[in-house]
Amino acid sequence: MRLAAAGMARYPAFISELLDTQTTDPEFFTSGMLILDPVDNAHDANAISAWAEQYTYPHQWQAAEDHFPHLPHDNSLWLPQINTVRNPRLLRALIEAVRQADVTILEYQPARELRVAQQRVIGVRCDSATHHAEHVIVTAGAWSGSLVPGLSPAHIFPIRGQMIRFDTAPSAGLKTILLDEGIYLIPRQDGSVVVGSTVEHVGFDKHNTEEAIHHLHRKAVELWPNLAHTPIAQQWSGLRPGTQDEIPYLAAHPDIAGLWIGTGFYRNGLAMAPAVAEIMADLIQGRPTMMDLHDYRIDRPTPF
Repeated sequence: MRLAAAGMARYPAFISELLDTQTTDPEFFTSGMLILDPVDNAHDANAISAWAEQYTYPHQWQAAEDHFPHLPHDNSLWLPQINTVRNPRLLRALIEAVRQADVTILEYQPARELRVAQQRVIGVRCDSATHHAEHVIVTAGAWSGSLVPGLSPAHIFPIRGQMIRFDTAPSAGLKTILLDEGIYLIPRQDGSVVVGSTVEHVGFDKHNTEEAIHHLHRKAVELWPNLAHTPIAQQWSGLRPGTQDEIPYLAAHPDIAGLWIGTGFYRNGLAMAPAVAEIMADLIQGRPTMMDLHDYRIDRPTPF
């Protein structure tokens, strides 16, 4: 969680820099987050409090009814300074910003193979061409295991997450992130609400299922009854990159010079992103990194 904490701490400055480039507004705002029944015992609560204090996150243990009278949970965790950002708009803003900086984006060119000579990376082979480079960063998510020597699909694998978005509705009125039993409700500034997500080990299958959509809808209405008559505007799924020990890979390749790995961020990739980008830039430039990366190396022992 230290990588997520570092990433979240960098978001305000990161968003401010993006907005200065007059790109799409990522709709970043402080929503706070209420986690219902996050622990089963006092020991776990103390561990969470210690984590929050270590990373200077204000937090309060209180009844959910203090915020939402219809939720009878006595030991909920309130995190008032949690922020939210609208993922598609953030991606659009980033694309616009890098293009303004004269960075070339090659779309719809899947990487098929890393080109390596004398233990040094020299480029990437795609379907239509080979692109030569002295440095290559593999950030291919669940597909990274098929590209990086030393990793395999057993080390990093897809975990399907299905999601829905309720249509814009002033009556919805949700202003705070709600999290319960692994399902979260995220309010958007236009009044829509995103609900996710499932955790499914089904390989690279991105299909939505009626069973999952029904489960998400039922849980959303349970947590926020105002959504009961709000139509679903969108449903989709994503393949999040999981690892055996649930720790990302963030490191230089131990045997191939010029090859850098940043993958396996699972459900926390968005939160970690600003810190990961800073760490990767420091690694390539040979500068000290903000934290010890020993646990994130790709040649670490695996539990299975």
